[in-house]
Amino acid sequence: MPLDRSSGLLLHISSLDSAGGIGDLGPAAFAFADFLAAAKQRLWQVLPLNPVGYGSSPYSSISAFAGNPLLISLEVLVEWGWLTAAELAQYVTATGTHTGRVNFEEVRAAKMPLLEQAATRFLAQHSEGGNREQWQAFEAFCSENSVWLDDFVLFNVLRGRYDSAAWPTWPQEIAHRRPEALAKLRSELAARPAFAPPPTSV
Repeated sequence: MPLDRSSGLLLHISSLDSAGGIGDLGPAAFAFADFLAAAKQRLWQVLPLNPVGYGSSPYSSISAFAGNPLLISLEVLVEWGWLTAAELAQYVTATGTHTGRVNFEEVRAAKMPLLEQAATRFLAQHSEGGNREQWQAFEAFCSENSVWLDDFVLFNVLRGRYDSAAWPTWPQEIAHRRPEALAKLRSELAARPAFAPPPTSV
């Protein structure tokens, strides 16, 4: 049987050059895709795109479904109005230009507050009658992925609350998912933006 032969390259998103400590799904990713097309390459292989787990390894993730928020492009968030150009410039000044190894701890400490700020503005813009198309896409994503998303967000928040300790060491009523304890916890978190920053990996 004849095979449709093709070729390509292996390059993880985090390895792309970027302004800010880690490669992301921003301008450099589009430029690399254009380079592959111009070079007549048909494949771009990447490593897992899930949130990194212990040791900041893409092969040790806390979710098989969630994406790694550190790969979100801040430039795109500026284009959408969720961040300001000044905030991006300040971030780039603090983290420098990424050309070598990724220091996940430094990137996480600098980038996650900006992503939380962007999430807060996104929710605020919706309440003020902002971009309806983006809000509908957000609602559709939450609905279509509810089978894992709600529990993942809660689990991720709890990992942050308990300093990334293993879940069997959490308070028993939480670790055993007792309904009344989870209901109380969700009530406490109700005022928080629909956002769950990843805990610090160890």
